[in-house]
Amino acid sequence: MIGIVRQAGPHGSGRTEAADADAGLSSPSAIPLQTVLSRTATRQSSNATGGNGGSGDSRDNIDSITTQQSFVEPPSSSSAAMAAQQEGGLQGWTVVAGSTAIFFTTVGLVYCFGVLQSELISRHYSSSSTLGWVSSVTVVIAPLCSIPITALIRRTSNRTVGLMGAACTSVGYIATSFTFKNGNVPYLFLAQAIFGFGYALNFWASNSLAAQYFERKRGLAVGIVYAGSGVGGAVLSIGLSRLIRRVGLEWAVCIYGLMALLILVPASFTLRQRGSVTVASLKLDYFRQPNFLLLFFGTALNTFALFVPPFFLPTYAVAAGYSSETGAWLVAGYNFASAVGRIMFGLMADSRLGPVTTLCVAFILMATTILSIWVAAGTYLPPLVIFLLLNGAAGGALLSLQPTVVASMYGTSELAVTMAMVTIGRCVGSALGAPIAGYLLDAFGGPQGGTPPFRPALLVIGSISFLAAMCLLTLRLRMGGLSLKKRI
Repeated sequence: MIGIVRQAGPHGSGRTEAADADAGLSSPSAIPLQTVLSRTATRQSSNATGGNGGSGDSRDNIDSITTQQSFVEPPSSSSAAMAAQQEGGLQGWTVVAGSTAIFFTTVGLVYCFGVLQSELISRHYSSSSTLGWVSSVTVVIAPLCSIPITALIRRTSNRTVGLMGAACTSVGYIATSFTFKNGNVPYLFLAQAIFGFGYALNFWASNSLAAQYFERKRGLAVGIVYAGSGVGGAVLSIGLSRLIRRVGLEWAVCIYGLMALLILVPASFTLRQRGSVTVASLKLDYFRQPNFLLLFFGTALNTFALFVPPFFLPTYAVAAGYSSETGAWLVAGYNFASAVGRIMFGLMADSRLGPVTTLCVAFILMATTILSIWVAAGTYLPPLVIFLLLNGAAGGALLSLQPTVVASMYGTSELAVTMAMVTIGRCVGSALGAPIAGYLLDAFGGPQGGTPPFRPALLVIGSISFLAAMCLLTLRLRMGGLSLKKRI
């Protein structure tokens, strides 16, 4: 936008031909915007006081109030194209597609662990608490390595890190297929750690790119990317369960490892930072800001409950008297609800509610469904289905809204490093959530005792999730008060 000033001086028009030429006021496209009052400075030269040739002393005097009119050229087609490019464009939607494929595969494989765990328990391979530790190894690496991987992306590129993640994910999952004989639990830990490192590389290479390409539709774009993980968890869980029945557990897992390589390699080639967006250095002073701490501890606490439903629903279904196939379908339903929730809550974040308010609603819904519906479900399938639909939608929002919330609070120029700082708080919850639930389950009788032994674990995990919801509610009240009219 080019602002042109037309000024009436003390001796008349005061407009020169040069000013007209520079401003292009003869063009009919010059449009008056506003009339304002401003103080102007007039220079008193030595000519006015009898000085010589303007070489004498001079000074600025604020001596008059004049009227200005501003003119601006209308937006050109090139500026309109630039605005369209800033809101996604072909490159932006390509990044969304590639990131969605990565989340479909990597996070989908993580959510398959519930089916894997149920199968291993039926084989008496290990206890629920031990397998809970195995699952925690897989998911804790992503938040634990957030800052080092972000630094690696700065030194290389998102594409390079994505390709490295594709290799580790495939190798780790294929290696997992060789660890299912009794006594191979340490090798299962190692194989899942390799897979977890690959998942971490892929996650950080792709998780915040979509937010860089969108402004008005940021919540929707990020929601689509994260919905890929929900769809992947649903499709891959059902597929793994059926593949196990056809070819056996070992070959089913090996096939999934090869499939991961075929999807992740081409998807990684779509990853690209937008323009000159760079990874900034750590902002440790954020940890002295109350709002940042509330977001940090809120997401950290809610991670305790994040993976308990998808990891324990298959085991819960068997304990309630249903088949392992039913358990796989419950996980699939949870993940489909998660996919829908990521898009739905993303649209809510783009609306008048705003991202922080939307995340607060999701946290409250996640905690209350665990403490009320799942605890009381028992062996009845209908309330269990209601729980997985509501909790799945709310749980999906924890991951999908985090980039949107961070971008709304701290901007996109430092999104990667700020996301890493927030996400590193999820280490404790990722590491201890499933093991705590598994330990409490075994301590009160294990899956062999039916559904009652699950209740202590659900009460503890649900209470932690409730504390997380209170953190987000406090953040919302600090930023916007009790009024919902203000978009936060």
